[in-house]
Amino acid sequence: MIEIKITIDTALNMLLNRMKIELNLRQKSGMIMSGLRLENLSYKQLYPVVEAAIFDTVFLLPMDLIINESNLKYIITETVKTLARIFHHEEFVLFSNNQTKKLLDPIYNYLNVQLGTKDYERN
Repeated sequence: MIEIKITIDTALNMLLNRMKIELNLRQKSGMIMSGLRLENLSYKQLYPVVEAAIFDTVFLLPMDLIINESNLKYIITETVKTLARIFHHEEFVLFSNNQTKKLLDPIYNYLNVQLGTKDYERN
């Protein structure tokens, strides 16, 4: 098992930065009204931003940390739970390991399929 040594506060900063980028992208595409800040969004509006930010952040990690057994799920789960005190949406406290698993499974599956193919051998 690979242990990722990062504090929840550091992971939270990374997630918040990614969420700001995602909010800007959604505002530019017209999905969210421009001028709103993360703090002003309802839980229903904020949760998809959080999911996209997690997805983007995980894909920025080295592949070894993603596909091998690590404490990544724990870090993500605890980081999302801390969003409850920042955005004052108590629903984030209920974020579970199963929700993290649902977010990460498509990434795991995609990377495992890509590693299983031998396409790179023909280059």
